[in-house]
Amino acid sequence: MKTFLFFTICLIKGHMGDAAGGVPSIAGGSVIINCIYKPENEKTRESAKSFCKVSGSECTTMTEVKNDLWIPEERFSMTDDTSVGLISVFIRNLTVNDRGTYRCKAGSASIQEVIFNVEQEPCCGRSEDQTAYILTTAVIRCKYPEKYKDHPKLLYKVQNGSLESIITAYGDSVSSGRFSLNVNEQEHVFTVNITDVSRSDAGVYYCGVHPNNPIYTPLFTEIQLHVSDAPVMSGLYIIIAACSCSILLLAVGLSLLLFKGRCKKTEGSVSADQRNTRDDDEGVTSAYYDVIQDSAQESIGLNTVYATAHLPTSPSDSDFYTLTDKPQNTKT
Repeated sequence: MKTFLFFTICLIKGHMGDAAGGVPSIAGGSVIINCIYKPENEKTRESAKSFCKVSGSECTTMTEVKNDLWIPEERFSMTDDTSVGLISVFIRNLTVNDRGTYRCKAGSASIQEVIFNVEQEPCCGRSEDQTAYILTTAVIRCKYPEKYKDHPKLLYKVQNGSLESIITAYGDSVSSGRFSLNVNEQEHVFTVNITDVSRSDAGVYYCGVHPNNPIYTPLFTEIQLHVSDAPVMSGLYIIIAACSCSILLLAVGLSLLLFKGRCKKTEGSVSADQRNTRDDDEGVTSAYYDVIQDSAQESIGLNTVYATAHLPTSPSDSDFYTLTDKPQNTKT
């Protein structure tokens, strides 16, 4: 880290004349401002440092030196590394109202002056929440403005109140341990993959670039990465649900089989009753048929008698007496 700061300071000294040229930044994004002073100058080193915004003859203090560079509830924060003479100012969630001229100060003396030019970029300048799962691969996707296509791409992570570089790509791709960064120049996007995710990977990340001017570092996207066990639990829930469904299907199947068996038993009983009923009906029908048959024979006999014995018509007396003997005179 000290080596990195040393090279940063050297680059800043080489670009001190460019400070007044302006610091382009993205609305909704963030920026890191670096101010350098001579640590051997005891007065400057021991003086209270501040960062203020110039308005006419006044310079309104925006922040003073704090223990942490990243403070969740504050947009402006500032740290001072007196061992190397480096002031770092971090500004989050930039707006167009943040445009203007700013100064890094030691006491009342100005150390460095910078000009902000906050721009609107449809591609960038937002905060996102992402969820990664333990032992899987997290993918952080970062868009950047086209004008930064030739600049090194980087990913910072908030660690112990500071922003530490996780990985930087000076070309199309780079790998470092579990981290890999790949650049898609056509879509102006770079992605960072984190393999074998663990709980320690949870936290706040920033996508950005290293510009030609090391006095500032523009950051385009803030990502809050959450780490969860959800897939394991989901798998367990799926297994439980599958077992529950299987048990339910088995219960339904058994119920259907029992119902079918009862239906067959009922049908057998009904068939036996129907057979008995048919047998009884046949007996009754036969008996009735026999009775009717006898009655028919008797009826036929009567008709036959009626046919042979005609009723008498109006017979003459002679005829009548022919049928019955005439009475004979009897002596009295």
